[in-house]
Amino acid sequence: MINPFKKTHWITNFPKHYPFYKKVFANSIYFLTGIIVHARKNLLTHKDLIKVRVKLRKGDIVLLGNLRETSSFFIKGAVTHSALYLGNKELIHAVGDGVQYVSLHHIFTEYDTMVVLRLPHQIKGRSNIIRDAIKYAKTQLGKPYDFEFSKGIDKIFCTELINESFKHAGHNTHLRVVSRAKSFEEKIMKFISTASLALRPEQFLESNFDVIFISHNLKLKRKVVLRL
Repeated sequence: MINPFKKTHWITNFPKHYPFYKKVFANSIYFLTGIIVHARKNLLTHKDLIKVRVKLRKGDIVLLGNLRETSSFFIKGAVTHSALYLGNKELIHAVGDGVQYVSLHHIFTEYDTMVVLRLPHQIKGRSNIIRDAIKYAKTQLGKPYDFEFSKGIDKIFCTELINESFKHAGHNTHLRVVSRAKSFEEKIMKFISTASLALRPEQFLESNFDVIFISHNLKLKRKVVLRL
């Protein structure tokens, strides 16, 4: 049963002089993507939690999917959100209210699927990259969410936060935050929604990171090799 009042509130964290119509649009989108389609327990299990707690290390990228929310229909792929693990059961991510901390416990109560990626051990200066990526991500705390998925960092969306953190730390992910519309179809889609050209969480699976964990209920279209 649809309950549109289950998880909604007004977003007030906008850049200075942000146009009123854009505030209305942002809150409308947040309202829609916060609708719970049907109430049930999330699909991540206690076994998933135990495995993740053993495997997680500072600097890991956590890709997440929420099958209960309407956002799963708009954002294509097995995962629809991304966060950066800071250690001590804490992550940082960009959501409707902006860039903020989130606990591992909260992640397991809100999301249904999970993939964990890690910077390969053979990367030169690996520990420094992880340290600097985390440091940069923390400097973004409180920054508003970018509902327009535009270039620039005065406001930021979830995959942009992760990608920019590693790039500023000196690691080339080979991923573009916002792609250019090439085909006629892409240009039409851009006119309808700029999100169509934004970096999707699942694209991190195609970059130079190792996959170290996949939740029990997730089947990925592309073949991945789990690193122990």
